[in-house]
Amino acid sequence: MIRFFLKSSVLISVLLFGILIGMQQVGFQMDKMKGSESENRALEWNVEENGAVEAEVLGQNITSHDLQEKQKQLENVEAFNLFSKLGAMISSLISDILTLFMEIIGTILNKILYFLFS
Repeated sequence: MIRFFLKSSVLISVLLFGILIGMQQVGFQMDKMKGSESENRALEWNVEENGAVEAEVLGQNITSHDLQEKQKQLENVEAFNLFSKLGAMISSLISDILTLFMEIIGTILNKILYFLFS
């Protein structure tokens, strides 16, 4: 049993180490594909003295004003998602059914206990 545990733990360690090396190599290869050999970060934040926030996402500058405009656009768009509506209806139905079921069980138990102890 101990030998099995040792073999399993060594195998898991080797595989985990291989996964970490693979992830590092993928990162290097993605940087090479982008054509950026420098140490560019995917996301950088800059907060100015007046409170404005600027972010740089993959080389594109985004200010807090841009983010506010996009948030307003998202609030104005009334998207209809069929699956979201169906999910909400089903969860509401299940909740109502379970509530009714619990009320029925509570009423039955209440009557049984009333008859037993009265």
